[in-house]
Amino acid sequence: MDALTKSLLVLSTFSSLASSESNLWDINERLRTQLLQNYQKMTFPHKGPNDTATVFFDFLLMGAWFQEDLQILNVKSWVVMMWHEPRFVWDPKDFGSIEVLHLASDEIWKPDIALYNNADVKEVNHYGENHVIVYPSGMVLWVPPALFQVECPLDFTYWPYDLQRCHLVIGSWTSHGWQIDLQLLHNNSDVHLGAYWEPSHEWQFQSGTIRRQVTKYACCPEPYVSIMITLNLRRVSATFTGTIVIPACAISALTLIQFLLPVREKKRLLVGCCCLLLTILEVIHLGSSIPRLSSSTPIIVKFYGQTFIVVTVSVAVTAFLLRLTDTEHPAASTPPPNLLKTILVGPLSSVLFLHHYTEKVGRSGGGDEDGEVLDTDIKNSVNYGPDWLLVAAAFDRLAVLCFLVTFVVMLIAYVAPV
Repeated sequence: MDALTKSLLVLSTFSSLASSESNLWDINERLRTQLLQNYQKMTFPHKGPNDTATVFFDFLLMGAWFQEDLQILNVKSWVVMMWHEPRFVWDPKDFGSIEVLHLASDEIWKPDIALYNNADVKEVNHYGENHVIVYPSGMVLWVPPALFQVECPLDFTYWPYDLQRCHLVIGSWTSHGWQIDLQLLHNNSDVHLGAYWEPSHEWQFQSGTIRRQVTKYACCPEPYVSIMITLNLRRVSATFTGTIVIPACAISALTLIQFLLPVREKKRLLVGCCCLLLTILEVIHLGSSIPRLSSSTPIIVKFYGQTFIVVTVSVAVTAFLLRLTDTEHPAASTPPPNLLKTILVGPLSSVLFLHHYTEKVGRSGGGDEDGEVLDTDIKNSVNYGPDWLLVAAAFDRLAVLCFLVTFVVMLIAYVAPV
């Protein structure tokens, strides 16, 4: 076969393909013209005046994020709607075996499905413009991308590990259930993530449900059908652990550590003041991070608020103990009540581990005849510094127990529900 013959065969092949494509395009255009001829897109797809247009509905989630200051949830999704259009029925044998026809969405009737609890009242057209797919049986498939803005009251009780539940109520804006009947596609009751789901760095999709609901009003006999979509989103962020949780544990530990220092150690006051400063800084950070909502108070805010009170009390206790054990203070020349000292040197000394202090004092608080042993640095025999040191040590032990119980109760009350 020479080169000329090969060229003729190639030209003949291309000519046949072009003729076939042209013929297919002509058939497609002829079918489109026939279906849309005298078509009124404002007319319901009913065979009779009492028929109902059944619209099958499904929902694919593509993304979700909050505008927390406005309490608005933004939902990016694909909405699946399918219905039967009796005016779009054809026999594929009469139209070159065409099984699928694409039409512009603004050329045909579409259900006026809208978001009832829409947060943006100026924008009610939620769907993007894209083609619909029509099948020979008359079934129409429309899968538009949609962006919904829904009002969702936020509960910040367990912030920053809060779980938010929001509802989207969708239905026909102008038609009742006898005109447009919304049904779940394939009876699907779960929200599924789309193939192009965009995960958020702060919010994680937990679960979602789709539920059909029918409402009847006293004024009207006809039912009103809507679809309720429930989305459960949980806040997740590694930064919250480092900026909120760990400082809370550190402040609690430092507050207790100051009581491990000796009673007369003045650095205890420095440690307590540092804890107080850290608590104030953390409260300021929380104030700038959490939206100001009156409906709920985060438990972490309550925790830091109570921690602030506990730390303040611990600083006051430390200052009181330093004053109590100051041997140069005039009160050191006055003995503590005998009943109090008797209790402290008795069985309570074993419970509070006060043996180191009870060995240095007598029971009467008088002189050497009562067995009182003064510190070597106390030269005046009438100085009752060791006695007050015993009282201060007992008070210190009791304060440790009180603060430890307080922090444990606070942690269980606030962390357990999370």
